[in-house]
Amino acid sequence: MKYNFDTTINHRKNGSFRWGMPGFPEDVLGMGTADLDFSCAPSIRESLLPIAEENCYNYRQHSQDYYNAVIDWYQRNYGLTVKKEWLSNVPSTIGAVRMALGIYAKPGDMVIVQSPLFRPIKWAVEGADCRLISNSLKPIDGRYEIDFEDFEEKIKKYKPALYLMVNPHNPTGRVFTKEELVRLVEICAKYDVKIVSDEVHSLILYEGIEHTPILSVSGIAQEISVQIVSLSKGYNIMSLPHAIITIANPEMQEAWMRQIGAYSFGYAVNSFSIAAVTSIMKGEADEWMQELTQYLKQNLHETLEFFEENHLPLIPYKPESSFLLWVDCRPAKINDSNLNNYFMQNTHIDLNDGLENFGIDGKGFIRINFAVSNKVLKEALERIYHALHNIKS
Repeated sequence: MKYNFDTTINHRKNGSFRWGMPGFPEDVLGMGTADLDFSCAPSIRESLLPIAEENCYNYRQHSQDYYNAVIDWYQRNYGLTVKKEWLSNVPSTIGAVRMALGIYAKPGDMVIVQSPLFRPIKWAVEGADCRLISNSLKPIDGRYEIDFEDFEEKIKKYKPALYLMVNPHNPTGRVFTKEELVRLVEICAKYDVKIVSDEVHSLILYEGIEHTPILSVSGIAQEISVQIVSLSKGYNIMSLPHAIITIANPEMQEAWMRQIGAYSFGYAVNSFSIAAVTSIMKGEADEWMQELTQYLKQNLHETLEFFEENHLPLIPYKPESSFLLWVDCRPAKINDSNLNNYFMQNTHIDLNDGLENFGIDGKGFIRINFAVSNKVLKEALERIYHALHNIKS
């Protein structure tokens, strides 16, 4: 490999949420929060240096170079034609979800989601004084499936204003197929439900899997949808806040841009974020992403193989995207209501408890971030093995 993913910086001392939280034991392995341990692509650093060297961080505009990069990226990767007037930026994907709730729903409105549900989305809905309806994904033969009958029945019954879609889905790792998306769009259009699609986990995909942006599904989808993308998860630039919002419907876009003005986001252009995003969307980090995906694929394979060969009482759901493994721990009969507490106490690994972070459909599950060096992964697997072995013995 051209890029070295085996060597990582010391995250224990840099304020990392995953490695350096107060109270963590010194030998903690951070495998919870969804970011990468790896250094960014060199091209990203190179894109930031000219901005830093200017030593003048005043109000900036989005350059035509930036818009061209975004438009070309969508065309090159998805065959999706995007117009400049469809585009805007906000600092975060969850912030974009919260803005959409304020624009396209009103307090008291119902909002339908698929569960298990990432907790900050729940907070965004509650912050908008809206009410959640849950369409639970169904685990079938090691893969989560959409319950379309339940989805349509709940829309008919509760008449939600919005469908908040997370695709690829967090935490299950499912990437909805084009056929599934067509069916979801048709149901939403039938009952006058707008779609807000969070696609932040769409950049890392495993073999045979293709991501379909919501706006590329159909003309109907373009009439009712808000598309949210951020490069943060795939390229490890969480500290460079940005989310790219694409809205094709002129009336929806006009309502959105009024709020962009109200929040002064037109002036709040982070020059470092825009430089990094422009570089990435030009394709300057494509080779790095290809190698990262191969490294993560090997980590995932090794994890699944370890579970199977050591007969661990765990049921993993192999992700189709990203670097997060959703694991059913109920067969292990762990006597702790919070699984992260159990694993922290017994293995010194920080994980994400399913119930705490993803709601009732996550009870008995954990989410493991395997975007770590292979050395750290091996150590974590051995610790998990010994902890579960002690339960059985």
